[in-house]
This record gives sequence, structure tokens and C-alpha cells, in this order.
Amino acid sequence: MNHTIPGIEKTRTICGYCGVGCSVDVLTKGNRIVAIQPAMDGPANEGALCVKGQFAYDYVQHPDRLTQPLVRRADGELHPASWDEALDVAARGFLRAVEQYGRHSVYGVASGRTPNEADYLMGKFMRVGFGTHNIDNCSRA
Repeated sequence: MNHTIPGIEKTRTICGYCGVGCSVDVLTKGNRIVAIQPAMDGPANEGALCVKGQFAYDYVQHPDRLTQPLVRRADGELHPASWDEALDVAARGFLRAVEQYGRHSVYGVASGRTPNEADYLMGKFMRVGFGTHNIDNCSRA
């Protein structure tokens, strides 16, 4: 039985919290997420979701969420920047650390909210780009 609620739109997608690939229905009203439901026919989750997947979506619309890159300038404060500038600043910081302290001074942290392919690329970036196996992820909690 398919119940619809006036003003609520349902969009089928994949949960972004881990690599399991649970199917979810994101319920939106206007431009705001109002709920997430497990997809009853999802092959990976068969109608079940963990507590994060079902209830931890408020970060998407949080007023403190970053909407553009920030870089620390000479005054010691963070300032809005373009993506190109932010990536250049980050690259210079990595290179400076390697020059001063060696390749094992850098460390990568992958995200539990990204697809497995993105985490794979992060591992490849650390191993090939810097010659280190210093990588972890934030999915333990």
C-alpha cells in the first residue's frame, strides 16, 4: 500500500553514512528534509536502517554547515575562499609538512559518509601521492 502525504515528496536514494548501500526514501517538503524512511524493497537493507541512517540527517540543513571553503590568512582568521585557492593552500601545507618532517608526517582521514570509491581514492592518494599508509576513517563510532 502506497500512502502519500500532501506536500511531501519522496525521493529514492542510497544512505550516505557507510558503504553498505542501504536504500532509503528521503521525504522532503519544499527544499527541506523532513524524514528518512528505509526502503522496504532495498536489496541491502530489506526495510531496515541503522539509527544514523534513519535519524541523523539534520546536518544537511544545519545553519552552521559550511557552504564554501575557508582558508586561514596572515591575520590568523578563517576567510571565505574559492575552491582553487583552498586546494592550493591545502597542497602547500601537505608539501611543507613532508619537506620538514618526512612522508610519514601526513595522515589522511576518510569519511563514513562517502562512497567506497571515494574512500578507495583517498587511500590511493596517501599511498601513491605520499608513500605512506597513514590513513584511517571516522566510521568507528
